[in-house]
Amino acid sequence: MVALLGAALTPVADAAASYDLRDSCGYQGWGEYRHCDGGTGSTVMLDVQDIWGNIYHYCVGPGVTDLQPVIRWRVTGAWWNGGVGCAPGYYGPE
Repeated sequence: MVALLGAALTPVADAAASYDLRDSCGYQGWGEYRHCDGGTGSTVMLDVQDIWGNIYHYCVGPGVTDLQPVIRWRVTGAWWNGGVGCAPGYYGPE
């Protein structure tokens, strides 16, 4: 019985071990945002917040984008604001 239970749990343990948090979508921390588009090539508009609570607009395409270089103060968060089909880049403050 123990051998059967161990064999049944092994695939679950292997799947959990191969999960990598760096592959998650959304704000990654340290000014990076990963846009997961499912292969469509879509772009999305983000609201980006700095350490003082200021909000900026930034359009990103698929993959990881470093938002920090264009934001003066440290980026503390970023989220999709509902906008799609924009040209990637910095759009300025709210």
